[in-house]
Amino acid sequence: MITLAGNRTALPIALVLGLIAACGTPDQKAAPAPAPVQAVHVPTSAAVSIAQMSFHPDTLQVQRGDTVIFTNNDVVDHDVTELPDSLWTSHLMHPGDSWKWVADSTAYYFCSIHVVMRGRVIVE
Repeated sequence: MITLAGNRTALPIALVLGLIAACGTPDQKAAPAPAPVQAVHVPTSAAVSIAQMSFHPDTLQVQRGDTVIFTNNDVVDHDVTELPDSLWTSHLMHPGDSWKWVADSTAYYFCSIHVVMRGRVIVE
């Protein structure tokens, strides 16, 4: 037969053991915070057409690392040369030729054969 006095001792002990088990061990550490997500720019290409003695568009906005493709769609030869110091220049582009430039900074350019032809690439 179970007596009331025996259950009075067992019940508090069971409650204390249950609370200890629920609290876990002091060695447990919180999970580390996830690393912040950073946006990555995937380089793309943009086109500039050379036609009717001008660059189309004459102003182009791109991201750093994008490739700008200049294509001579005119009937005469052209080139693409950085202004004001000629830091870079394309080869002589015959009709149908293309030249690629990877945009690393905003640049003004012109055709050194036809100096009235001018354009710019704005790097954001």
